[in-house]
Parts: sequence; C-alpha cells; structure tokens
Amino acid sequence: MAENHGPNPAFDKESVIMQHGIFTLLVETLNSLIQAKYQSSKASPFDSHDVIKSVLLVALFTYATASVVEVMLQARESPYCTLAGNLRLFAGALAVISLLAVLAPILGFITFAVWACLFMAVAYKSRTELGNILGLVTRKLTDMFTRLAATVRSRKEHPNQPRV
Repeated sequence: MAENHGPNPAFDKESVIMQHGIFTLLVETLNSLIQAKYQSSKASPFDSHDVIKSVLLVALFTYATASVVEVMLQARESPYCTLAGNLRLFAGALAVISLLAVLAPILGFITFAVWACLFMAVAYKSRTELGNILGLVTRKLTDMFTRLAATVRSRKEHPNQPRV
C-alpha cells in the first residue's frame, strides 16, 4: 500500500465515490439504530459517552479534511494521494466504530481493536512516505523561520528603513 507502483484501483474516482456512499450509509444506519434504541430516554446517548463523542467529531473532521486533501493530491498526480486516501478510510472507519460503540459497546471495542491493528500495519507500511512528508514539512518550516529571523535581524540593524 505504501509504495506507489502505479495507479491504485481502490483510489480511482468511481471507487472513492462508492466508498463515500458506503460511509454515508453506515453512518445513517447506525445513527437511526441509536435513535431507535434510545428513543425512550430523555437524554442523548452521547451525554454519557463524552470520549466517544469527541472521537467521533475528530474522526468526522479528519475524514472531511482527508477527502479534500485526497482530491487536491489527485489533481496534482501526487504520489501521496494513496496516503491521504488511507487516512480518509481509517478516519471514516473510526467514525463508524464510534457510533457502533454507542450502540453495542462490546462489539465496538472488538471492532476498535481490529481497526487499531490494521491502522498500525498501514502506518508501518507507509513509514517511508510519512518520513518524506515530515522531512519536507521540517525543511519548509526551517526555511520560513530562517527568512523570518533574517527579516527581524535586518529591521533591528536598520530601524529607520521603510517597510516594503
């Protein structure tokens, strides 16, 4: 999964659209089941599941962000597109597992354990790409701070020079 030997059919346009549809179906179905299970209760089931609610919100935000990043990387034909797609899939799965944990806690825990193992395996296989991205970000930040420091030093040495 980590090496980019050619186009990955799991991340072509039609497949990604299908994956979004499956994710939406699972979230809507689990949400409906949670509403049915807790309809006699006056309080929201998320009131007693603060951690799950937080995980769900972070997973949904990550899913949405990774989806946008994946589209942008596909447009640029970046080799990191698969990495963004993997992040999107794992974030979506974590959101679904969070809802499942509210509905059936034991099944949610078991599914989360499987998810964690798969996540670690994919992260391990993607370590080269993750290292490349981290190195690139580090170089860009270093360059940015170096230029910023040079600008600040320049202003201290020439305080009356007009800003451009």
